Amino acid sequence: MTSNKTYIKKILYQDKIKIRKKIFTFIVYMGLIIFFLIHSNIIDLYSIYNGLPALYVILNEMSPPNFDNFNNWLIPVLDSISMSISATFIATVVAFPLSLLGSRNINQNSIIYMTIRVFLSIFRSIPEIILGLIIVVAVGYGIISGTLAIAIHSVGMLGKFFSESIERTNNDITEIIISTGATKKQVIFFGILPQVFQEFIDLIMYRWEYNFRQSTILGIVGAGGIGLELISSIRLMQYDETSAILIIILLLVTTIDFLSSKIRFFFKE
Repeated sequence: MTSNKTYIKKILYQDKIKIRKKIFTFIVYMGLIIFFLIHSNIIDLYSIYNGLPALYVILNEMSPPNFDNFNNWLIPVLDSISMSISATFIATVVAFPLSLLGSRNINQNSIIYMTIRVFLSIFRSIPEIILGLIIVVAVGYGIISGTLAIAIHSVGMLGKFFSESIERTNNDITEIIISTGATKKQVIFFGILPQVFQEFIDLIMYRWEYNFRQSTILGIVGAGGIGLELISSIRLMQYDETSAILIIILLLVTTIDFLSSKIRFFFKE
């Protein structure tokens, strides 16, 4: 009886220690968040208040939207769509084999595994706009630079997500297939891919949506697309055209979101 009470007390003591650790960790995290909020000046309401008149002037100049140059924006819109689709396709084709090599349950070679993981980390750690700047200098202005910049970053992101999805697959299913004498290729295509296929489609579609948004931003560095028209209108202070271009981008993003949801639903059936 005494030993049971001692055991219960020990368990309760350990629970208290865990709770205290969690509370301490929470306080530390909240302290860091508050520090960064203060450092970012986001709580400087006085500066925000002083900027409201200028914001009001800009918003006033943005209405009504001016679509007079709509015909001149059709090719840049097509460029942005081409960038997002091409970059997503290239990234998918490159990321898939890399994700197989970067998955513990497929590749047992630690050196190759770590090498692939490091490369994927490098690809996704450099922002698209920085990649765009570098590639524009090397290749020149145009959508090819934007496509390459988005594709390189997407390889890092899709490769990471693909490999993590593969590592989460049910090992019992793959072991059953292995027990039948199947080769590694058969295990991948009949044991692993059916489990992750729908998740891969979701990831690719989400990435496509993201890549289109990035294609508009890369216009800032001369990578072409509708983003170049957007930044040009801002620099020339033609804010009525800026609002028109933003409306076009909003409609395109909404359309792409709708199409990607339809594609995801198609593969679920």
